[in-house]
Amino acid sequence: MTELKDKIYYTDKNILKIIESEFELIDQKNWYRLYRNKKDNSYWRLDEWDKYQEQFFVRLESADNWTEYDDQNLRIELLKKHRGTTDHKCTWKDCDKNTLTEMAICEFHAYTEMGLRK
Repeated sequence: MTELKDKIYYTDKNILKIIESEFELIDQKNWYRLYRNKKDNSYWRLDEWDKYQEQFFVRLESADNWTEYDDQNLRIELLKKHRGTTDHKCTWKDCDKNTLTEMAICEFHAYTEMGLRK
């Protein structure tokens, strides 16, 4: 069994293999799938596959209102972790965050204003 320690992952082939072997599909609606981990009974949400979007696998606090869970902050932090940051300040007006590597803006503006997901 593979232990998923983070709260969010980009869904790649390895994550899909883990889902297939270690999770049970519980429900499916609103462009999401709800899974339960067979080992620890934790709940996870998988975005439905779309060729134009990144697919995320997110650990939920519970199965209550699982389609409404707001994971935007987790997605922004994953973007920051994936891209890395520099010592340069974001060029967005009134922003004092550091930029993402090889970019002129921070993770927040890359995600919310530019639509960058990975």
